[in-house]
Amino acid sequence: MQNNQNNTLFISYGWNSIYDAHFTPFSSMGYFPGRIIREGRGIYRAISPEGELLVQRSGAFCNLQDLGVQPAPVIGDWCALSVQETGKGRIEAILPRQSAFHWTRTSHEHATQVIAANIDRAAIVQDAKFDFNERRIERFISLLHHDGIQTILILTKADLLDDIEAYRRRVETRFPDCPLYSIDSISGFGIDVLQHSLIPGSTMMLIGASGAGKSTLINRLCGEDLVKTAPIREKDGRGRHTTTARRMYRLPTGALLLDTPGVRMVGMHRNTDSIRNSFTDIAQLATTCKFSDCTHTGEPGCAVQQAVRDGVIEQDRYFNYLRLLQEAQPWEDVLRESKEKKRAIGTMKYQMRRSGEK
Repeated sequence: MQNNQNNTLFISYGWNSIYDAHFTPFSSMGYFPGRIIREGRGIYRAISPEGELLVQRSGAFCNLQDLGVQPAPVIGDWCALSVQETGKGRIEAILPRQSAFHWTRTSHEHATQVIAANIDRAAIVQDAKFDFNERRIERFISLLHHDGIQTILILTKADLLDDIEAYRRRVETRFPDCPLYSIDSISGFGIDVLQHSLIPGSTMMLIGASGAGKSTLINRLCGEDLVKTAPIREKDGRGRHTTTARRMYRLPTGALLLDTPGVRMVGMHRNTDSIRNSFTDIAQLATTCKFSDCTHTGEPGCAVQQAVRDGVIEQDRYFNYLRLLQEAQPWEDVLRESKEKKRAIGTMKYQMRRSGEK
């Protein structure tokens, strides 16, 4: 790090001793660190000692990316940068990530991609009044759990609910391991409680459906209108999709918010074990089933099915659990076939080399 001023700047954007150690080899090469704070259609902006820069991948970096040595840059990445000209720079390397969120749009797509890196927490934002979807929340939780990202749940438009406390109890019962914040971004209801939970220098990603109120929430937390918002539709009270790029915002409190475009479809690309682990209540009950390989779909002595009959586990949650397992199974088949194909190609290349040596 070049000086105390730069050190303070980077710490405010999440820099720590781990990144400092990873950057040491690049420091002697004349590069300087920077963090990608905006990404859209292959265009990046990074915070650096030179201020905010428009950055692009260098030719050497593109070659390394093609070879699989370097990953594609994403928002949240810490990079080694070189100066190109005033206000512009080049990405020379990506520092090892402490966390990464993987995404695929639907379950019919087999390719996943990292869409954000170095995230400390993720907030699933849901419209509590007009578009609350428990199954969608469970899908998000399963994806985030597999990537090791702590998750909270933010319910917007909570002031429109007839009985907030009854609604809160219902949500906490279904998602016992997910801290809940009920807010209204326009009136400010619940905002103070949420703000106090945001740690300076930490990065929290916002994710949710289109029109959930992420943009309005960011404006409220920032204390000014930085993000474009659209008026709600009168027929159903829902907002419109406004975010088209990923961007990081630094709040007056020092916390960092990473905004992502809204989604409608949440594809499941995780293995069955990660699905089971994300449903902690069902996973715990499964340990007491009569058979260790119980599928919870009809075996005698199934503790999970008994809990559903007794009302301990909601029937809808149980059915969604089985549905996600069914979606995850084909994904495991795809990964297995991919590994077998790579192994076969590797064997063929080895045999061709041996044949050429003779």
